[in-house]
Amino acid sequence: MARLTGFMGLLNGNARSTIGSRFVRRLSLQAPADLGDYEKEIFTKLANSLDPQVLDVRDVSGGCGSMFAINVASKKFEGLTMIKQHRLVNEILAEDIQKWHGLQLRTKKAD
Repeated sequence: MARLTGFMGLLNGNARSTIGSRFVRRLSLQAPADLGDYEKEIFTKLANSLDPQVLDVRDVSGGCGSMFAINVASKKFEGLTMIKQHRLVNEILAEDIQKWHGLQLRTKKAD
């Protein structure tokens, strides 16, 4: 499971504080190395489009790429109902979703 975080990433080593500063910044939005190639592709599409604070992408089909579990929290979901959040993700992944048998999707507005 890949996880991209802001402040909480400090605890997991995913973010670093700037020297002599109290500000925190993420180093990159690159997909974690433990993801498969197709998982990385999905991760990158969502990361580039949503600038998420939390992003988990997992192939739950046993590795064949036909079903994914995605958990994403983004400030871009501000003011959107859950249905509209899901529609936004579906639009971003429209070409990929056509090839899948299923999608487990969890979205929420980032804090």
